[in-house]
Amino acid sequence: MDISLLNRNRLPRKQKGQRIETPTAWMLRYYVNGSQKCITLASKNDLYRSWADVEPLIVRVLEEVNAGQEFVTGEIALAEFIEKQYLPWCEANKSAPTANGYKRVWENYWKPHVGVVALTGLQTAQVTAVLTGHAKDKGNTTLSHIKWFLSGVYQYAIARGIVPRNPVPDAKWLVKVARNKKQSEYSLETILAMLRILEPVDLRAALTVALAYFAALRPAEIRGLQWVDYDGSELNIRRTVWRNKVGETKTEDSAASVPVIEPLRSLLEKLRAQSPDGFMLQNSAGKPLSLDSLNMRVITPAMQKAGIDWRGYYPGRRGVSSKVTDTSKNALNSTGLLRHSTPITALKHCTRAQKDSIGAAMKHIEELALDLMAKAETETVQLRSAGRGPGSETPNR
Repeated sequence: MDISLLNRNRLPRKQKGQRIETPTAWMLRYYVNGSQKCITLASKNDLYRSWADVEPLIVRVLEEVNAGQEFVTGEIALAEFIEKQYLPWCEANKSAPTANGYKRVWENYWKPHVGVVALTGLQTAQVTAVLTGHAKDKGNTTLSHIKWFLSGVYQYAIARGIVPRNPVPDAKWLVKVARNKKQSEYSLETILAMLRILEPVDLRAALTVALAYFAALRPAEIRGLQWVDYDGSELNIRRTVWRNKVGETKTEDSAASVPVIEPLRSLLEKLRAQSPDGFMLQNSAGKPLSLDSLNMRVITPAMQKAGIDWRGYYPGRRGVSSKVTDTSKNALNSTGLLRHSTPITALKHCTRAQKDSIGAAMKHIEELALDLMAKAETETVQLRSAGRGPGSETPNR
């Protein structure tokens, strides 16, 4: 019998590891590729008081070690975990703009304060302190984005079995913050004025503004449009382009069709006559056009010259959301146009009550109130004349 062949085919022995307890930590020693390695499983604290508390960590370590996988413990620094584990996962599983936004939130708001803290060592009080510090010059919306990014990091770590709890949700900012500024939105009249100015200057600029309003598209969705996505009556939103990356839509619900109406339809037909293939908005090399460059070169100077308050592309999306809700009297319609999963997002971030409609509604209520008051007065007079109404009783003598 060939002993060497048997040895080569024998399954590797499953390690049990050597447990080591120090005055401050729980540790485990094992072998990786013939070399001995010792890791800290957890610091001694209220969560890890005994070996029984640490046992689930040991099981997970040995499972991954025996399977030949890299093991990550909760003692890893937040900076190392987020930059080497979480953000790469986001880049692979989230849209490119979302992943980039997460990276900026981490680097600008969290890394300078908690980057060196161990994943299992972060306390709710520390999170509260950082949020309170940022609250001095940030509004509620920004603070919420900052907070829930870090909470998402811990949700991911919990799902992987690296940490047992999330210290972020109970954190708060302990000072009163300035109210969020109202987000700007364009009216239909303003959009039409913009199109009249931009179309003779640069048809692509006019089409971009029209797509942001009449189709309620995000900038990355506008860049991702190709002529095959347009059938003459609808635009099918299938992809996004962020910087040089072509990817999926922001969410599954974002991949949908939107109706095409005038004046968007006319602008589409004019541009298709000039460049019928590939991306709708393309540069001289046939690549997706940079909307930032288009904004700086064409749109902003033209709007400044005309005295129009230009605030970028997103106010168009918010403006049409308000207009659709106001016109149809149904928030679900703006939700469908914006391609949000629930009406809550559209109503909270993109839809504003219209002053004219509120005035008209209150005028209608006023008319109803006056009518009812007149009817009540008439009935009172009739009852009094019949001797049955209030004030018709004969006084006692």
